[in-house]
Amino acid sequence: MKKILLLSFLAFVSLNIHAQAKGQPKKSKVVIMRELNSGGKSAENLTIKFVGPSNQPVKSHVKMDVNGEIIFPEMDEKGVYTDRLEAGTYNLKFSVPYWYDATIEKLKCGKNENITITVTFIAQDI
Repeated sequence: MKKILLLSFLAFVSLNIHAQAKGQPKKSKVVIMRELNSGGKSAENLTIKFVGPSNQPVKSHVKMDVNGEIIFPEMDEKGVYTDRLEAGTYNLKFSVPYWYDATIEKLKCGKNENITITVTFIAQDI
């Protein structure tokens, strides 16, 4: 009888953990690095590297939402996009069809600051 109760309990706990894990929203991974631009203003202070689920550069089909403005960035062969950000606070969302989105909320960009973002997308279950 104790074995049946123990097995029933373990089955209930494992199903409960599985259900909780499925309920968590999935997101792609974002890493942000900052450095001071000691040389003063440069033409480009934002670098974004896009990496796909298979660890290969993403060179197309990325949609960026920057504070509500939609941008389709042009990346180089290494999946890198560069641009200029004025000092301020930004909300960014990166989307690619069939992959989970990546979001950055309240990214602060200071004067004379270089920001490098690496977005590693995770494939959705189809």
